[in-house]
Order: sequence, then structure tokens, then C-alpha cells
Amino acid sequence: MKRWSILLGRCGTTLVAIGLALFLVSLIPSPSLGGFGGNDYISGQTWQTRYGNVMTPQQILSVTITTNGTLDIYVLEVDSLTVYNWISERSGMAGFSDVANFDQFLESNPTSIAWQGQIHDGTISHEYVPTKVVNVTLAIANHSPDVASSDYEGSLSRSLAPVSKVQTISEITVPVGIVLTLPWLSNLLKVRRREKASG
Repeated sequence: MKRWSILLGRCGTTLVAIGLALFLVSLIPSPSLGGFGGNDYISGQTWQTRYGNVMTPQQILSVTITTNGTLDIYVLEVDSLTVYNWISERSGMAGFSDVANFDQFLESNPTSIAWQGQIHDGTISHEYVPTKVVNVTLAIANHSPDVASSDYEGSLSRSLAPVSKVQTISEITVPVGIVLTLPWLSNLLKVRRREKASG
């Protein structure tokens, strides 16, 4: 059997093993670091914060929000005090909850938006994993003139590794490993057939 075939086979089986191991690691339940939740009403043309904390890439923020109206949900990579101070400098204390002032902050600081979603008479769920140590704020904005209910719950958990990244690596390594292993398996079957035929 050719050496290159054996070498590729060994590399392939190693990649398959690594990929499967990473996939199994991604399935391990993450230990909880705490949770939050509640229900509230958000007046028309206002915004509120629901959660704020410093997060690391080993942590996962999971949130689920339900409303009977239309709400915009934001995960911001900035602490809420920074937003409030920015608004206060431009519109004073009275402008804290004004959604137009919040929108101006987002337009001036687009890189602070890690994720944005919208709900209309329904439920939305999202999992957020930061790529660095960062302040994180969960904000809810009501751009409509009508009052909207907000039932929300969330949890912070610790991950052994970022789930999406680990699963992506696994999805790449396993097929590549299988492709590299095929020539070795093919040659191995040929050798065994010859041995049976000669025996």
C-alpha cells in the first residue's frame, strides 16, 4: 500500500475523531450562571433596558421575549450608562426614554449593535456569545405609538467552548477527514481482496 495513502488515511481518521469529539463537546449542557425575567408594558415611542452585564467569550446570553405589539430588540456591546450619558448630553434628563434619542445613539454608534431583531404579536428567541470581554446590554424599543406588553426571560450560562464555532469546525473537519480516508480505505479493501483470492 502506498505511503501517501496510509498517511492521508491516518490524517483523515484523526480529523474525523477530532470533529466528532468537538461536536460532542458542543452538546454538553452549559452550567447556568443565573437568570432574569419579568413582564412589563412599554409605552409608545420609548425604550428600556432589560439586562446588563460584563460578558466573556465563554458565556452565553439566552433571551426569549413575547409581545402583543411590535418591538425592536437589541443586544448592544456597550453598558447602559454609556447610552444614558450620551442621550443626557444631547437632550437632558427628560430624554432618557425617548426612542428617537435612542435611535440617534444607534446611528452614531452602529458598531455597538451586536444583534437586532423585531417581534410583531409573537415571540423571539436569541443566543448571544461575545467574541471578547465586553459590556452587554439588552434593550427593547417600542417605535409604535401604542403601548406594548413585554414578557421576557433570559439566562446566562457558561460554555466549554463557543457552540456555534465548535459546531462549524466539526462540520468542516468530519467531511474533510472522510474524503482523506477514502483512498486509504479503498486500497485496504483491495489488499484484503487480493489476500482472500490468493489464500
